[in-house]
Amino acid sequence: MSLQKLKTGFIENLKGIYPADEAGNIFNLAIENLTGIDLRNNSAATFTPDGCFVKMWNEIEQRLQKNEPIQYILNEAWFYDIPFYVNQSVLIPRPETEELVDWIIKDHKGQQDLSILDIGTGSGCIPVILKRKIPESEVSSCDISSEALLVAQKNARKHKTEINFIQNDFLNKERWPSLPKSDIIVSNPPYIPQQEKKLMHENVLAHEPHLALFVEDTNPLIFYEAIAEAGTTLLKDQGTIYVEIFEGLGPETQSLFDSKGFSTILKKDMQGKDRFIKALQQ
Repeated sequence: MSLQKLKTGFIENLKGIYPADEAGNIFNLAIENLTGIDLRNNSAATFTPDGCFVKMWNEIEQRLQKNEPIQYILNEAWFYDIPFYVNQSVLIPRPETEELVDWIIKDHKGQQDLSILDIGTGSGCIPVILKRKIPESEVSSCDISSEALLVAQKNARKHKTEINFIQNDFLNKERWPSLPKSDIIVSNPPYIPQQEKKLMHENVLAHEPHLALFVEDTNPLIFYEAIAEAGTTLLKDQGTIYVEIFEGLGPETQSLFDSKGFSTILKKDMQGKDRFIKALQQ
């Protein structure tokens, strides 16, 4: 069977849900997952499908037509340079978060005796990559969701990374003493105001966990207020906070950390949007 012919039909079937180029990328991911064929480097590849493949392929198309993300269908999402197991208990890792992780790696690669605390681990993509790239570090990670922690633990085992996972409601200050003092606090917390839902794609709204995405319009900086306050007690001397933020509240989030006595840097992502803050103890 010509995979190019199969791809043409696949893109046509998803017309109206995904643009052609995005549908093509989804097709490549699905084919590589099911057959091991990398169409990016072998666009003329052919193969002979069996009944099992046809059944699985039909199911994939049907689920995609219901706006289910391909990452949940395949239970796999690539982050940084490795694949992560994902399900609907965790967010699908985003390229912006790769930029946050890369910033930390560039600032601290090769550093010895470094302790890192990740708040809101989700799939575990942040702590796993940091432990792999800064192997001498001691990494801890917390999340309120026991289901998310199961996914994160699975990914840590898969990639042979030793991480201390802690179930913790971070917005409850009484739980902070159970978290370790660290040189670095990193977080990609929920930050999207509820009012932004009307602008978001159905595949996100219908399938990704709202607990990890949204905050109330009346207090959109609730997690950053908690992180900044916790940082005053959980950070070691000369410690640093790295956070991903909502693009529409960059200056406001920066001012919040400034008000807590931090020296801050507001950084844009590759799309030119306010996306990250680095806050250093003074």
